[in-house]
Amino acid sequence: METATKLNSMQQFMIQLFDRKVSSKQENDIKQLLANYFLKQIDDEMDSIWVERGMTQKDLNIALKTHKRTKY
Repeated sequence: METATKLNSMQQFMIQLFDRKVSSKQENDIKQLLANYFLKQIDDEMDSIWVERGMTQKDLNIALKTHKRTKY
């Protein structure tokens, strides 16, 4: 028997918010808004990590040229 998963408050909010008809353009606009929101969250977190670790552009350039792949 499967256990029912309870929706959290954000999931409930989103269902209520979208409990109406939207055009495909509106749907795409909303998806883009959400994507931009989460992109900003990630970007802010990366900025925080850079400051915390004292990283510079030189560190990034070194990382870009470093191969850390597993050899098969």
